[in-house]
Amino acid sequence: MTERARRGAGVARVFVGQPERLAAAWRRVRAAEGRKGGAPVLNQLDNVVEPFIREVGRSLEGKEGSPWGRTRAVLRLAPKRGARALHEEFTALRRCLVDAVETLGGGDAERAVVNQALDEAVDSAVAVLERLANPLAPRPRVPFAGLVVQFFEKPSVAERQKPASDEGRVAVH
Repeated sequence: MTERARRGAGVARVFVGQPERLAAAWRRVRAAEGRKGGAPVLNQLDNVVEPFIREVGRSLEGKEGSPWGRTRAVLRLAPKRGARALHEEFTALRRCLVDAVETLGGGDAERAVVNQALDEAVDSAVAVLERLANPLAPRPRVPFAGLVVQFFEKPSVAERQKPASDEGRVAVH
């Protein structure tokens, strides 16, 4: 086995065997992003990350098909947050996985597998989110293998105390 092939196998082995380590890195990144905004981050991908990383690892080992299409987990989508929030979560995941590939000595081939898997996952999740609002929207090109749940969030204390509408109110100074 060449040095290059040995490194690629090592990347796959970590993705398959220790997805929780990579997911923990992603959660730390997301928590840091949340601290910048001042609010705790509730990740929509929380239940999906480990199984998805494991399936990406299986693709790195040579398994055919889409990792997203093989991922069996619960994807909680919050339509109120919109596609931007999903993109932010997937962007952080992409950074973590690509960094892991590089740290583990992987090359362009492993990076390409990771990027392809993430592209399919983002496109699919956003398409499902759009279908929640509009059932006539196009179906995802790569269907998710798990369960999709529409997640309704309770408004924060600040949102509940804020008046519903400012129409008709006059500020007197």
